[in-house]
Amino acid sequence: MLLGIVVLGLLVPEVKRAQSLLLTEWSRLRYLAYLLETEAPSRKAPLSAEVFKEKLVSQGFKPETIRGVYLGVEVEMELSWRDLARLLSWLNAQGLRIKAFHAEDPSGEGNFRIRMIVG
Repeated sequence: MLLGIVVLGLLVPEVKRAQSLLLTEWSRLRYLAYLLETEAPSRKAPLSAEVFKEKLVSQGFKPETIRGVYLGVEVEMELSWRDLARLLSWLNAQGLRIKAFHAEDPSGEGNFRIRMIVG
């Protein structure tokens, strides 16, 4: 019994120090969470149809119609399956989001007619 009290007396300072370290780390993490919550979102210039068309043409794509809509830029074009994969990876590399996407292959030969909204 006496040995237990002595051991407990030796461990109390260690427990207090560990508690202090945990509270310090918790406070730092809460402050970091606060900073992340209150950070203003970065504002990019809205994507315009003309600029997006220039970018598409410079990459070798041939959009049939392109126009600005409420959500971004609507694009319609016909692509092979290889060009479709290249387009999607290029959009991802540019940091552009596809907000709506529709593709159909009426012939079954891998030539897709796509319509998408990019923002």
